[in-house]
Amino acid sequence: MAGIHTILAVVDPSAAAQPCVGKAARLAQAFGARLDLFICDTSPQLRADRFYAAEFCEVAADRARAEHYAQLETIAAPVREQGASVTTDIVFRNSLHIGIVEKVRALRPDLVVKDTHYHGPIRRTFFTNTDWHLIRECPAPLLLTKPVVWRSVVKLAAAVDPGHADDKPATLDNELLLLTERLALALGGDARAVHVFDTSPILASAAAIARTYGGGKTIDGSLLESVRLAHQHDLDAVIAQHPNFAGSVDLIDGAPAEALPEYAIENAIDVMVMGAIARGALQALLVGRTAERVLDRMPCDILIWKPSRLMAAMQSAAFAA
Repeated sequence: MAGIHTILAVVDPSAAAQPCVGKAARLAQAFGARLDLFICDTSPQLRADRFYAAEFCEVAADRARAEHYAQLETIAAPVREQGASVTTDIVFRNSLHIGIVEKVRALRPDLVVKDTHYHGPIRRTFFTNTDWHLIRECPAPLLLTKPVVWRSVVKLAAAVDPGHADDKPATLDNELLLLTERLALALGGDARAVHVFDTSPILASAAAIARTYGGGKTIDGSLLESVRLAHQHDLDAVIAQHPNFAGSVDLIDGAPAEALPEYAIENAIDVMVMGAIARGALQALLVGRTAERVLDRMPCDILIWKPSRLMAAMQSAAFAA
């Protein structure tokens, strides 16, 4: 990511508050970027079909458009007063995620910001079907925000996974670290890196071998240490290319779905920067059971970054389609 020049903020016209707009505005000011406030209205009564006459839909759409523009201008006014460049746009589509992706393909923003929510004592995230579609299909970095205000010194963490080669470009960890570093620098924030590795599959396999061939002997503790040293070696190799992270790197042994959200809470992280990787087809982004559990439990904002080559391919494929 060379820089952030255009930010698309998705506004929910039915919501009383728009946390994503404040965060998008802060980013726009930090980077000197243009902010585009966008509403995609999916109301069925605004589209002519066998239930709604075309004349009725045209009148309803004109009224809705006027109300949306008034709402967007109200939201934009204080941002403009702070010196930011703000534009507004409205579309009517059957599907929210389709409308957003179409807008991203046309505008080509450097960042998309959208609100999500969490609820309950365990702070589980409520991802809509739209959010999951965007995680998979949005051809731009995607910041999913929670209804909490960032600290004056924003704390960001890059969740890296060095040594894990399955369908992961070698450059992904470097891209995540570079993005996190640039965001922290622009926002006057704090950047960290974290790698969570799970030894339970290795231990389970070793235990099975020990029971079969070792007469039920316990596993030597050196196994855990050797696994940890291997992960530390891979992590050090990646961090060596980003000296600004020196002293701000954490290596954690645990299940990612539990350890990463706990890390975010314990370290008061405002934004967790995470990578999405492809498995085969462009649309088949990795949102498997483990990844979904991590995202679902994350108590902070999540910035989803796809490898640069993948985002470029998704954008090119969209225009060729």
